[in-house]
Amino acid sequence: MKVYRAERIRNVALISHVGAGKTSLVDAALFDSGAVTRQGKVDEGSSISDYDPDELKRRMSLNVKVLPVEWKDTKINFIDTPGYADFVGEVKAGLRVADAALVVVTAEKGVEVGTELTWQYADEYNLPRIVLVNKLDRENTSFDQALESLRAQFGSRVVPLQVPIGEQAGFKGVVDLVSQKGYTFEGGNKVQEILLPTEMEDRINEYRDQLIEAAVESDDAILEKFLEGEELSDEEILSVVKKGTCTGQLIPVL
Repeated sequence: MKVYRAERIRNVALISHVGAGKTSLVDAALFDSGAVTRQGKVDEGSSISDYDPDELKRRMSLNVKVLPVEWKDTKINFIDTPGYADFVGEVKAGLRVADAALVVVTAEKGVEVGTELTWQYADEYNLPRIVLVNKLDRENTSFDQALESLRAQFGSRVVPLQVPIGEQAGFKGVVDLVSQKGYTFEGGNKVQEILLPTEMEDRINEYRDQLIEAAVESDDAILEKFLEGEELSDEEILSVVKKGTCTGQLIPVL
């Protein structure tokens, strides 16, 4: 691994209710970035993160760990924290050194007790955060319901940045609400751009409006332009999404 300057390093703590899939997410990131040639699986005892004998036995994380991933000239240090409330000290230790928090929820249950607790811990350190809705390919799941539970608990600053294409057994990709482009993941970790499904047009427009209305609050000049009815470019939207996320005014959902 090459040496990175400080401005090209991100320290991101993963937090969630137990079983939401934080460790599996890191395993996938390591594989997709090319850091490993085989994706680890928690259930199979082959996870890169859960290597302690007790973790292998229990099939869950017990200690905080740092797993570096190189992506587009940036080094992301993923800080994988335990989900069980018994290990709150480990969670807070990870958050204490993080630049931001990635909150993982499942599409089946949305906000859970552990989500609320770890969110409060992130508040203690005033960390910006992003939410990832996981396990969209499972039965009885709904991105919309998970998002609704997030907004009900944490407010209207929680807005989608991506929406899924299909759900449960039909889940196959996402739509980027800034660029309004669709991407599928069929064929392993290969990503392919596709035409947006026409049946998703109204849903995409609704969620994109939510994103823009929340994001422009972070920049007075762009807010004024928006209120005057001028169309914003993708670059302007992305700039206020970044700014709002860093200041905590916006919490994007992937």
